[in-house]
Amino acid sequence: MRGEDYSIYVCPTCRAALALDGDELRCAAGHAFPIRGGVPRFVTDEGYAASFGYQWKQFSRAQLDSETGTDASRRRLLLGTGWPERLDGETVLEAGCGMGRFTEVLLSTGATVVSFDYSAAAEVTHEQFSSRGARVCQASIYELPYRPASFDRVFCYGVLQHCPDVERAFHSLVQAVKPGGHLAVDVYDRLRMFFNARYRVRWLTRRVPKETLLRWCQRLVPAYMRVVPPLHPFNQLVVPIKDYRGRLGMAREHEIEWSVLDTMDALSPAYDQPQWLSTMKRWCRDAGLIDVWAKRGGNGIEVRARRPA
Repeated sequence: MRGEDYSIYVCPTCRAALALDGDELRCAAGHAFPIRGGVPRFVTDEGYAASFGYQWKQFSRAQLDSETGTDASRRRLLLGTGWPERLDGETVLEAGCGMGRFTEVLLSTGATVVSFDYSAAAEVTHEQFSSRGARVCQASIYELPYRPASFDRVFCYGVLQHCPDVERAFHSLVQAVKPGGHLAVDVYDRLRMFFNARYRVRWLTRRVPKETLLRWCQRLVPAYMRVVPPLHPFNQLVVPIKDYRGRLGMAREHEIEWSVLDTMDALSPAYDQPQWLSTMKRWCRDAGLIDVWAKRGGNGIEVRARRPA
């Protein structure tokens, strides 16, 4: 632990510098944050993100391109962000890294990758990618343990809609971007929620113990796929099941695993708050961002923008 560099972190409470003191990071004001398993912990628990911590520990490699033999994650990141394939010399903040699906892609660009997750999934990303240079901690999107305006690029996919206050989370990320730097986020599309069956059952499924919900998904999703022909995404009009058969270009066992994973991912979160396209554009204006590109795509709405130099 003493050989690691923790200088990128500051106290999320008072923004003071942190120094290594035994097995914790401590600021001059006395705020202390433990380091467990090599991961600095700037939160005391997983809070509203506990289901994700459990989920990503169960599916720790399911969405890695290196595991599936496809470029599904790489393609989604590059098409959605519009960023170049090489980012040598740049520092990228990945907000909500999960098990490291996009961490793997970002590391391949040559960038310095700094990642965090509110859930214990940060442990999975640390275990899988710290040896390749990823700097991972467990932290809240609302209290970032980094110096403001210190990242060339900030990336956040699959996260904002699961935050209690989506707008506050968005503006927190904007503050992390350097002047002239780039922001790329996505969020579920509120227009789609009227057509998705999961919103008719989430009142129940988000209250089911996560272990029980996973068992349901592991039994019901493959059973559904044995009986019903591939109809994704239209099947979700009536059935809250993800079905990726024939859509991802990967082996059948990986398609089934993704389907089980994403079904649980849709049904378990404490928060699921899609946004209007117009709302995302307004937030970009309110934040003073320029070169704003906001369109429906990917998993909902994708936004690219730049902070004025």
